[in-house]
Amino acid sequence: MIDSSVLLRLAEKYETADFLSADPAQFMHRYDRQSEQEIVAFLAANLAFGRRSQILSHVEQILSVMGKSPEEWILDEKYESFFDKGKKSFYRMYTHDSMKIFFATQRKFLLSGGSLGEFFKAQWEKKLESGGKKFLCQLIAENFPSECNLIPHTDSSASKRLNMFLRWMVRDNSPVDMGLWTWFLKKDLLMPLDTHVMQEATKFALIEPGAGGKVRGASMKLCVELTEKMSKVFPGDPVKGDYALFGLGVDGQR
Repeated sequence: MIDSSVLLRLAEKYETADFLSADPAQFMHRYDRQSEQEIVAFLAANLAFGRRSQILSHVEQILSVMGKSPEEWILDEKYESFFDKGKKSFYRMYTHDSMKIFFATQRKFLLSGGSLGEFFKAQWEKKLESGGKKFLCQLIAENFPSECNLIPHTDSSASKRLNMFLRWMVRDNSPVDMGLWTWFLKKDLLMPLDTHVMQEATKFALIEPGAGGKVRGASMKLCVELTEKMSKVFPGDPVKGDYALFGLGVDGQR
């Protein structure tokens, strides 16, 4: 296994304010109110698929019509007129209909809980009281209808985008992550299995390669496996390792 000092050094190198300039995490930092930050972060994280330039441009497109208050935009159902009706693509495999469902579902959360954070906090506490063993990313997904393909709906999914969103919401003392959800422990976060993370983790023998030495497909099982490895390097804060692996992977492509 790779020397822990290498991962520690890489994490410190890449977890800086400069990280935000080309990352979807930048958008939530534009807003002052926590409820707005949560909404914008949730949007940016769930569109984080494909080329980074395209991710940023599509998030920017929606934020430009949301105005100063994304929360009011959702509550006033303005997404109904912004997105077309039908199966036409808005971004990659995400259709206009799916985007409407994405925001309409969040509207229900806001009306029920007052904010995304308060809604999911209540759902999480219910799950704990009932002895549920779901991961928080899976619990979030359960609250979205299957027609919304932005959100994974199988327990085997690595839930990369939701786990990245949770990193933003939960980790504190970071120039990138906001540490808004103090009700959830960062030691219980899971690694977002980005392509770069998977490639670097395989190179460093943190995870076993697949057939022919190829990088394995992401799964919840693999997500848990890598998170456990990162817990030994970053006790109490395993997803700090995301910066080390993702940062190195992106840097290597420049």
